[in-house]
Amino acid sequence: MKFRNNLTLSLIFIIVFTSYISLTISIPLKNGKFWHITDTHYDFMYIEGGDEDKQCREVTYKSKYEKGGASPIGNYKCDTSFELLQSSFEYMVKHEEKPDFIIWTGDDPPHLGNSQLNETLVLQSITNMTNLIKGYFPGIPIFPSIGNHDSYPQHQIGVGPNWLFENVAQLWSPFLSNESIETFKLGGYYTELVSEGFRIISLNTVFYYNENRQCLNLTDPAGQLLWLNETLANASLAGERVWIIGHVPPGYNEKYDVFNFHKQFNDQYLFSFSQYSDIIEFHIYGHEHTDTFRLFYNDPNDHINDIEPTGIMFLSPSLTPWMNQFLPALPNNPGLRLYEYNITTFALLDYYQFWTNLTDNIINENFDWQLEYRATEFFNTFNLSPVSMYEAYLLIQSVTSQLVKFHFYNSVSYPTKGCDEICKKIQLCSIRHPFTKGFKECLVEI
Repeated sequence: MKFRNNLTLSLIFIIVFTSYISLTISIPLKNGKFWHITDTHYDFMYIEGGDEDKQCREVTYKSKYEKGGASPIGNYKCDTSFELLQSSFEYMVKHEEKPDFIIWTGDDPPHLGNSQLNETLVLQSITNMTNLIKGYFPGIPIFPSIGNHDSYPQHQIGVGPNWLFENVAQLWSPFLSNESIETFKLGGYYTELVSEGFRIISLNTVFYYNENRQCLNLTDPAGQLLWLNETLANASLAGERVWIIGHVPPGYNEKYDVFNFHKQFNDQYLFSFSQYSDIIEFHIYGHEHTDTFRLFYNDPNDHINDIEPTGIMFLSPSLTPWMNQFLPALPNNPGLRLYEYNITTFALLDYYQFWTNLTDNIINENFDWQLEYRATEFFNTFNLSPVSMYEAYLLIQSVTSQLVKFHFYNSVSYPTKGCDEICKKIQLCSIRHPFTKGFKECLVEI
């Protein structure tokens, strides 16, 4: 009798345990999602019929009677129209209205000369975009960064306190802690503990931007890098995983053929992360208006021995299609990006790049947002870890069709003239070598 009872209890345990295992396996793990918004450059003066040579801001005889004026939808030579801005947010809400949070890496005002801007207009642009994001995504946490166009004069951001940091800190106070507000007033940077074990660090990389003349004679503007080291050290001791966000990325800008940072800052900035690459999951930037990524190594010489990278930086393309008429660079189609991450490890799993074909939009007089590509499918990777993206780089390097497609996505599927040997060198070297010396040597080696 005792044996029979024990056998019955054992069978019940096996059935319950098996049912629990089956139930556990059948329930998919929930991944987190967040939108990355960057480089919207909404032009509040964009008008239908505007002259594209005047950035679509005024109707001229040529635009009215000869060449034809700008479509209300948008124009590749101009910044974001209201219709484009509105359609992008409507699509985001339709596709994913309740992301865990939003990362917003700046550049809100249009590309205008200083004579057409002032402090009030710049602040109003930032205010408009803040209210727009809050309006479309009520109650969703927002983690912003300052961009080089979020200033007056353009690109010129010095050490605070100053009018920009004071006003923007007040504007963003609803989603920043008191400690973050204080560091933002000093230097436009901050950190937030998103949840237990998960921290976001927002850096003001405009300090190092090659067109910013305010910090040229400073070794560590606003003590940002010293603060960064202390913040990362504390995060490491606390066992936290860290995401880095900012506007201007380090490394070489393949679109404009120039290093993004002043020479003295590029490697110094990169070395700031070397000691803590084990806790930094990835970096996210904007600025270049292009779709690309950068591999990061603790030491710039690691690539010589084919050591796998220890970090990864993703650059999302812009919403604005604007083409710089003074530089030999292509415009791009408007883009939006939705990232997916593991809510337990906080590792980046995937992203979905959305786009709308502005050429067709203008002809059809409406927008048609759609998936351009899914990262893991295009890169043929399991996730977006540094090692996986190194494998993606090797695929781009070795398979011509993959390089061609990557170059096409670089400008959000805007038609290109192809990628010749010089183009190939710059594309590959900018991905693998954010350090100054490594990039220059790479151009000779490939």
